[in-house]
Amino acid sequence: MNTNADILFFDKDCPLDAVVSLAEPRDVRGLNGAFLSILKEHIPHRAVRVYEIVNDFYTASAQIDSDGQILKEILNTQENNSAVKLEFNEPDVQQCITEKLPITGQSSNSGLERTIFPILGLPKPLGLLVIEGKVDDSCKNFLDPLLRIYASHAFILNKNEHDSLTGLFNRHVMETKLNQIYHSQEKGKRKSDVQEQTWCIGLLDIDHFKMINDQHGHLFGDEVLIIFSRLLQRSFRDDDMLFRYGGEEFLVALRNVDLDKAQMTLNRFRESVEIATFSKIKQVTVSIGFAALDTTVSLQTIIEHADRALYYSKYQGRNQTNCYEQLLQRGLVEDNGVMNDNIKIFPQQKNIN
Repeated sequence: MNTNADILFFDKDCPLDAVVSLAEPRDVRGLNGAFLSILKEHIPHRAVRVYEIVNDFYTASAQIDSDGQILKEILNTQENNSAVKLEFNEPDVQQCITEKLPITGQSSNSGLERTIFPILGLPKPLGLLVIEGKVDDSCKNFLDPLLRIYASHAFILNKNEHDSLTGLFNRHVMETKLNQIYHSQEKGKRKSDVQEQTWCIGLLDIDHFKMINDQHGHLFGDEVLIIFSRLLQRSFRDDDMLFRYGGEEFLVALRNVDLDKAQMTLNRFRESVEIATFSKIKQVTVSIGFAALDTTVSLQTIIEHADRALYYSKYQGRNQTNCYEQLLQRGLVEDNGVMNDNIKIFPQQKNIN
């Protein structure tokens, strides 16, 4: 077995089946799995991580442990993501990004030797591949075509998964990822998993957005959506999930929070929107409703619960955050979707902007 100090020597050409396996996946998750399966087979006994850009960091999205036995996605599953981040200002990371070439250096945090490969994109690498220790030129030649194919396919898949205006995950991806969360939690409950995750689902709707479009035009409306989305990305953790739900409505999946923590987190974001600058208008506000992800009911029902709480926020004057379970406990909304004044609040009947 090689040690960290050993150079990884390589005498294989890039096999055709590896190239084919990278072209088959239809989502980024599948692409990462295929890529790491290739690396696991051809680069044994080395810890390997694939990083993607998340806010101001390259954050690990998939990894192989050095024993070669663990192949898993780690984005949105780490309690402490600081352990799997590369900061842009680390010397070897900067050199790799600037020169767009493989760089062997040391981690400023751990002091361990590593080789960083750029996954090229424009205007800067869209990701990084980090391999424990040194590698030789033959290994670099092996990886070069694979990284080019990976980068090209990842770009296309990312484009298909993200909203073109805001850069957030689109609704199609939202349905896939929420179903993955839902079924994972359901499986954990059946197994009495002591490390079971908890999630809350929040719906956020920009107040008076139709009026903003009517008074200032759709281009400024788009600018508001972009600024709002950037606030979302800066305000929530890497292991939360952000989606453009449709129009001026957004969905946030908050990981490992109870209702009180979700209320505090979402309300803090609401306040940040309230004081943010949106150029042509003095103030933009947001109304929020949220609910716990509960596997005893369907995922669609959970989203409807969040939507009822959102409607209540709108109905009570906007620019506020409400929790479905708390409204239900206080008798302000009934389980059949009726508020105490008999106004229906199902999603398809909502007409307050």
